Amino acid sequence: MIQTIKDMLIDWSATHTERAKMQHAYLVLSIAGIVVAGLVGLLDYDSSRALLRVCFAGLGIFAINAITWALLFSLVINKLPSRRPTRK
Repeated sequence: MIQTIKDMLIDWSATHTERAKMQHAYLVLSIAGIVVAGLVGLLDYDSSRALLRVCFAGLGIFAINAITWALLFSLVINKLPSRRPTRK
């Protein structure tokens, strides 16, 4: 099972860009934080609310980053001329 997880992570690392990896990290950490905040909420309501604020800020960063990259890619990067290798 551990080898399967390692293989999945190697495949994931090879198939995604650094930007996509960062987006995945924001999303996973925010969702994991929401779960932890729910568990902490069973013990201390105020602490769980503070954790939820941090997690929702992470989700906000995720959304803003996704929108920014989508706009940058569609408006700027697609309009740049493609590089052609020069022959020597």
